[in-house]
Amino acid sequence: MKKRRWVWFFSLLFASLLVVTSCGNNFDDVKNLKAGVGKQVIVLGDSIASGYGVDKTEAFPSVLSRQIGLPILNRGVSGDTTAMGLSRLQKDAIAAEPWLVIVELGGNDFLRKIPKTETEQNLRQIVTSIQQQKAIVVLLGINLGYIEDEYDELYQRVAKDTQAYLIPQVLTGIVDNPKNRQEDIIHPNAAGHQLLATRVAKNLQPLLAQATWSPALLQYRRSANQT
Repeated sequence: MKKRRWVWFFSLLFASLLVVTSCGNNFDDVKNLKAGVGKQVIVLGDSIASGYGVDKTEAFPSVLSRQIGLPILNRGVSGDTTAMGLSRLQKDAIAAEPWLVIVELGGNDFLRKIPKTETEQNLRQIVTSIQQQKAIVVLLGINLGYIEDEYDELYQRVAKDTQAYLIPQVLTGIVDNPKNRQEDIIHPNAAGHQLLATRVAKNLQPLLAQATWSPALLQYRRSANQT
């Protein structure tokens, strides 16, 4: 366990060097990156976050938590649309004093044929409401393998306009690959969740290396490194 934490530390250090030396990795525009307030890392999502069809320990928030060495509150609710996520935002995310929130929503909007304008409006409100708490927002671009480019552009617009950190098309190679998805074609299997978590962790590393950590999470890291 201690060895794994040191591996994570050096991974963050390496990612930090990459950020400094590469013009393409500039995180100065990410809102609240240097705020350093809050206590929790939270995933606000739908059935993918909640781990539909797999064990909770196999769901990507749990796998991601182990990979980055930080506790993550899983606030995934099966069937949630962006409107539903917005309706429980205060209770499930803001009240928990977030430092960083990963927003994984939008797939059910597509499946239910909710107008894209409504989806985009809801996502914007979710992101900005979280940011008003001085928390960092990481937006996952949800693609089901057959969503048209308009959805990709939607996530890009929201991220750019709100200064959220976008990890685009996170389900590529998962829902369009039978080896990584369940029979319903929509949900990742255990292998798919592992791939998703690894993808998110890889994209988070340089961001975390540049962020100002909150005192609560710094204390957690110190305590974890001493065990």
